[in-house]
This record gives sequence, structure tokens and C-alpha cells, in this order.
Amino acid sequence: SNKWLAALAGGVLLAVSGGTAAETFDRGQALYENHCMSCHEATVHTREAHRATSIAELRKWVSTWSFHASLDWSSEEIDDVADFMDRSYYHFSAQP
Repeated sequence: SNKWLAALAGGVLLAVSGGTAAETFDRGQALYENHCMSCHEATVHTREAHRATSIAELRKWVSTWSFHASLDWSSEEIDDVADFMDRSYYHFSAQP
């Protein structure tokens, strides 16, 4: 019947749009917001005297703090957080 087809089409649309939402999920941002923001406000990343002066140093700091916070992050999680921080605050990757 038409009601059944409409419900099926709605379910397919929901499934397709759900895929789009999953693609926009940023694991680095989620990890940062859940584990780093309790100690670090955004202002720590926008001050003039950055401790990190390159993406490699930024990854080192993320790795160091993930260890001290006993987060047991994988290298991929460390990369995701460092990449999120770079895109959001530092912009090392955008420099020539």
C-alpha cells in the first residue's frame, strides 16, 4: 500500500541522512572536548607564546598530556586531536 511505501521511503531517507551526519563527526574534536577542555580553555591556544611551534610539536604535546591524564590514546587518536587543534587554533598545516 501507499502508506507502507511512504514509511519505507522515509526510512531510507533517514538512513541516508544519518550517513551524512556520521561523515561530519570529528573524533579529534570529540576527544578534545571530552578530555582536554576540563583543564584547557580555548584561550590557552590563542595566546602569543605558544609552546607548540609546529604540527610535530603539537602532536608531541597531545601525546604527553594524554599519557599524564592516563587516557591511553592510540597514535590515531593523538593525531586526530592534534589535527583538530591545528585546524581550530594553530593552523600550522596551512603555513607554506
